[in-house]
Amino acid sequence: MTTLATQTYTVIGLTSDLDDTELSIAAVLPGPVTDQIEPLSTSEKDFTRWAEEFDAPDPDTAAALAYEHCATTTPRPRPSETAGDYVQRVLKESGIASHEDGHASAGCFWIVVVTPGGGEIWINGLDGQENLVHYPPAAHCGWLVCSYPDPDDSSIFSVLHEGGSTDLVADTAAALEAIRAELEAQAATRPT
Repeated sequence: MTTLATQTYTVIGLTSDLDDTELSIAAVLPGPVTDQIEPLSTSEKDFTRWAEEFDAPDPDTAAALAYEHCATTTPRPRPSETAGDYVQRVLKESGIASHEDGHASAGCFWIVVVTPGGGEIWINGLDGQENLVHYPPAAHCGWLVCSYPDPDDSSIFSVLHEGGSTDLVADTAAALEAIRAELEAQAATRPT
């Protein structure tokens, strides 16, 4: 069996802000030229510019890999979303219900996921965004995710995730893993 030689191709296109998995390819260029692409000073409405490099035997295969990559990639924040909006959308798309709560008079806000045992998981920002959820994605300092077995007694809790990443997408993915693990653990120990 003969193996086709591969080379690096740069796929350039637009992703829809309504569905991060939708990609419209504008060009497939030979070579790793992602760092040479200059973004324009104007913005497309409802789309985000996209470029990624793929090793493939031909441009069509590189394009197919780009479509597959976008279809399986974690969604990115939409232009009008706050960090809190983004984490709630990721939770919803993962089948996890959430709502916002907090103490407005104290300026503290968090996102709540109700657990199978009647407790709650609280999500809020860290460091410069401590006790906040609605701030620009670029200002993200990490998520703090805590499990409260009795929501009426906030002195008893366990930390599920304390992200130190300024990468909102990666930190949200790590927080989501911790939340899923806690929900699964509680569901497994809950009497039927």
